[in-house]
Amino acid sequence: MSISKAWLDSPYALVHGEDSEGRRNAVEAWKARHVDPEWAEFSLSVCSENGPWAEVSNALQEAAPLGAERVVIVPQADNLLAKPKELPKAIAGLLANPIPGTKLLLVSRTSLPAGPGRPMGSKPWTEWAKAGRVLKVGALEGPEAVDYVEHEARELRLLLEPGLASALVARVGGHPGILRRTLEVLDLLSEDHRVNAALLDLATFRLADQGAFVWSSAWQKGDARAALLALRQAVEDDPGGAPLMLLGQARREVERLCALVEARSAGLKSQADLLGALGAFPPAGLSPGWL
Repeated sequence: MSISKAWLDSPYALVHGEDSEGRRNAVEAWKARHVDPEWAEFSLSVCSENGPWAEVSNALQEAAPLGAERVVIVPQADNLLAKPKELPKAIAGLLANPIPGTKLLLVSRTSLPAGPGRPMGSKPWTEWAKAGRVLKVGALEGPEAVDYVEHEARELRLLLEPGLASALVARVGGHPGILRRTLEVLDLLSEDHRVNAALLDLATFRLADQGAFVWSSAWQKGDARAALLALRQAVEDDPGGAPLMLLGQARREVERLCALVEARSAGLKSQADLLGALGAFPPAGLSPGWL
């Protein structure tokens, strides 16, 4: 992830987005730029998560050691930024005209939407964005995501065949962390740092239509770990589709198992009684000892 010098040099800055790794790197880089390690214990304040603006204001107004600057970091400012119309006038004035000798970093774990009435479409955040004080580390879109893949591939010295960066984005989405880890897997798989479509298919293979078969096979063999892995991967690929049927099947299987345990705990032993408790009938020709 590239961090602009303008953002890094900003004494009052904001970072937002779902990329936890990107947020962490950005915060550490900003701290290294603005926090004097000798005076950090006395000059750096980290606000509580979901704390109010009053806590931020009080932290900024605390006296710092002579010659040091007061630095305040708000690690979870999502609730403070979600409703721009509720920004207190005193805070708006403080953000527009910072207290001399103070620095502030606001961190939002979600991407803040732009547009009229939205956080990034309202003052003072629009002005911060123009001044380079806002850094987004959330999911990338379109050409931005492709450019990121190509940049990271060069950093890893990977040679992507034409169109592969776009194919990777289409396959796994625009989350920087996932894109980076996928490239790292491709780096491990490639012997000569050359990556083609076949290698991408190998690195990003998912169960897809085989999900139901893999799940059923693993469950019937008693391989719970493989069954749960099949379910998890299928749900990740298509959370609103066919995998829900697999989850429904898993629930029914677990319910049957619980019913069997309860029946045996109640003292039921005969085949007929146990089948009755399960609401099932024995297949033709099945021996009485199948349970």
